[in-house]
Amino acid sequence: MINPRADAAQFSPSPAAAPRPSPLAPSIFRLVALAIVLLAFTLRVYHLGQQELRGDEAFGYFFAQRSYTGIVAATLELAEPHPVASYFVLKPWLTSVGDSEFALRYPSAWFGVLAVALLLRLAWRLEFRRGPALLAAALLAISPYAIWHGQDARMYSMSLALTTAAVWLGMEARQRHRARWGLAYVGVAWLALHTHYYAVFVLVALNLFVFTQAIFIPRTRVTLMAWVGWQVLVGALYLPWLAGAASIVGGYAGNGDSPSLAAMLPRALSVFAVGESTPPEQRSVWAFLAVALLLIGGVRLLLGGAADRRNLWLLSCYLAVPVLATWWSAQGRPIFNERYLVASAPPFSLLIAAAFDERRFRGRAEQALRWLSFVLLAALVAGMLLALARHYADPAYSKTRGWRELATAFERLSADLPPDTVRIAQNFPDPTLWYYYRGPVDHVVLPPAAHDEAAAHTQVGALVAADVRRILLPVQPASNWDNNDIADAVLAASPYDRVAEQQVGVWPLRVYAGQPDLAPEQVLDSEFENGVKLMGVSDLGALRLTPGGLPAHALRQRA
Repeated sequence: MINPRADAAQFSPSPAAAPRPSPLAPSIFRLVALAIVLLAFTLRVYHLGQQELRGDEAFGYFFAQRSYTGIVAATLELAEPHPVASYFVLKPWLTSVGDSEFALRYPSAWFGVLAVALLLRLAWRLEFRRGPALLAAALLAISPYAIWHGQDARMYSMSLALTTAAVWLGMEARQRHRARWGLAYVGVAWLALHTHYYAVFVLVALNLFVFTQAIFIPRTRVTLMAWVGWQVLVGALYLPWLAGAASIVGGYAGNGDSPSLAAMLPRALSVFAVGESTPPEQRSVWAFLAVALLLIGGVRLLLGGAADRRNLWLLSCYLAVPVLATWWSAQGRPIFNERYLVASAPPFSLLIAAAFDERRFRGRAEQALRWLSFVLLAALVAGMLLALARHYADPAYSKTRGWRELATAFERLSADLPPDTVRIAQNFPDPTLWYYYRGPVDHVVLPPAAHDEAAAHTQVGALVAADVRRILLPVQPASNWDNNDIADAVLAASPYDRVAEQQVGVWPLRVYAGQPDLAPEQVLDSEFENGVKLMGVSDLGALRLTPGGLPAHALRQRA
């Protein structure tokens, strides 16, 4: 895939655009490149199934259980804010290998490794020397940010790979002037848009580069019409989907926030640098370090030749446009989230790698800049390794915790009753529970609609009518669904009594039991020495007590 030979006829219309000589031998380059790709693979499959799924991952799993036409229909009907390509990839994969956490996340890991290889190919297309090209690929390979998404069963790693491929193929199409490269760019750009809507920001950045280049470099205008044709073709192919999903793109309310520009920049730069497994109070430090390395890389490119200045403008557009566009789109609605910036990770790595091209300065200035660059890089790599250690080993930075423990608790607390007399109630419809608990007890949601107390009362009434004897309620913070503790309040006002509560994972698990009606012959009026009266008993039937469980029936003290 990677050809390190400086072949001017292959890579550029003129010998001046050939990759520059490098002290690194081609054979060594290939071996190091292979080692970097293998490292990327290792880091992405290591402990791939260890962390429990977060809600969005579980949602993607259940979405992929539908038929292909069902995925499309549900995306439009439910206003799912992401398009369908990742679900189309996940569906046949899960059918073939099963649905463990490892299996669910493996496609993301694979696309993450592919992104590293594609970044190396893009660096070569941009005429980076071998050393900086390998450094850029290595930075993306060990990036905690990229690894986090490479171990996440969502579309972000796939989007990272496809947008990187789109930029590379777009540059190939501009340089080689052959239809096959243009068509390859169209196909990949179309797939990227079907993977994540914000892939359009990368295409906007690429087009901004091309059109500004045409303004300032007249000789590039010769191929501009062909480039416009490729963009029109991408738009025409994507238009049928966009026509049906336009209301989703513009109407998604979001579950993020709307930060100011001053607040957003440190967040963005710190996740590019050391990922999301970093204490929030350290973000400014890592953002400052990242800015210093970006500035050194930018200055080296600025003081270089025409190709270097071209790369500086391209990479600046590639980094800044998606970040700023994502931030701007969140100003009217709370949809900003760092994961939406993943497509800008490659130019971040390339600009930092440019800081280690040592051809720009001479003498003491070069020595000072070289030492500063290496000190900053060493600090950055140390921060990355610390973040990776937290990601792999520190439960405080897990995506979610406790679902497996909660599923075990449900099995234990429902084992002494027939399944049809027990319900698991959720005060928020988190699909992760449905992935981890696959036992015979049914689920209900209280309230069944956001903040709908009346519907919650109706739901509880239906449980009483169905002779449900026990309700297991894990209380989840859910300000956007149950902001007034409706589930607890409605159950407290019902015939059910809270008979137990225990902490399971991060949830208080509350157990409600309903008192069965007593037959006349079972009514008692027995008083104990402590003053408690036993008013009656029910038919216990085949009572089973399980270790750590609860008895099927509870005594009730009446005033």
